[in-house]
Amino acid sequence: MESMRKRIITIALVFCIQIIAAALCAAQGQESGYSFVYLGDMHFDKMSHHDFEWVKAEKPNDIRQIEGYVESTEKYAPGLLKRIQSSIDSSNGRINMVVQGGDLTEGLCGSRQLQETQFRDVKAFIREFIPDTKFLTTKGNHDITGPGAREAFDNVMLPWLSTECGKQIDSASFSIMHGPDLFVFFDAYHNNSLDWLDKTISKNKHRHLFVVMHPPAVPYNARSTWHLFWRERERQVRERFLNILGANKAILLTAHLHKYHVLRRKTSSGVFVQFSMSSVISSPNPSVRDYLEGLNNYGPDLVKLEPEFQPDTEAQRRKMLEDEKPYITSFEIADFPGYAVINVSDDDVTADIFVGDSNKAWKSVSLIPALSSR
Repeated sequence: MESMRKRIITIALVFCIQIIAAALCAAQGQESGYSFVYLGDMHFDKMSHHDFEWVKAEKPNDIRQIEGYVESTEKYAPGLLKRIQSSIDSSNGRINMVVQGGDLTEGLCGSRQLQETQFRDVKAFIREFIPDTKFLTTKGNHDITGPGAREAFDNVMLPWLSTECGKQIDSASFSIMHGPDLFVFFDAYHNNSLDWLDKTISKNKHRHLFVVMHPPAVPYNARSTWHLFWRERERQVRERFLNILGANKAILLTAHLHKYHVLRRKTSSGVFVQFSMSSVISSPNPSVRDYLEGLNNYGPDLVKLEPEFQPDTEAQRRKMLEDEKPYITSFEIADFPGYAVINVSDDDVTADIFVGDSNKAWKSVSLIPALSSR
């Protein structure tokens, strides 16, 4: 009887150890293999967020834009956030973060007080639909447009980011480790020190590097002067920036131009990927437009996608695209709003692309920099 009891106890202990080991393996797998949602510009807005006397005096051409973003916030943003929460719920814990690429808000409020109200309202709006999942954002140009907007960002958004990151965030240029991966949020408008960027990447050992920044680093559509460090006087700074990204095989997540795209850009130090989404839904059941794929579609003729945009700068914009063309190793672009679910594992990073608030992926793309080596 005693030997039988000892045998039962031994079997029970082995069973418990196996359960604990399985749980540890699952936890390790969850850390190394996970997904996160990526959103582009959202431009959250309400009419009450604006001093329209200031808007009429300083930004009269933006009134219709404000009205459009207010409508998209009211009609379509709730459905998008509900869909994201549904994806989180059905992922069995795999989707554990939401990353947003800047212009979370429309800005143009007219005062620091109104801009702080807009930031607080967007926080409440997000938490209404996505109550628990970590939500991280980078600074966009609209987020800091208007009197007192930069101070409002520092006063409201940095404490929120501190809460989301679980550590003190004192600048919109900050970094976090998410499992074995490094996420660097780079402030394109203030504190955009390349010394800080280089040091931050080099001192944090990581598996994959994600850099989140509002404007692109590489032009990819008709608005080919809308990337960071595009001016001639910034040529050397831009070269260093691109080489930092290439040397570290970065996956650069951007927004700003309200388009989907993915490209690979080689540098003298290595290759990096640039990816973007737009998340401003302005109509029911949006469709994919102007889809172009392949290296033959990257070049000066991308200006034709917006033939009425700044015709007086067309020659300059064409030249920028022509100058970049030799460095592009893969390319695709399309015009639609939506979101991406980015799936991360030891040897792969892929993005499932969703149009509007659909639950069916339009396509899946690789975000690994060295595509040819796969």
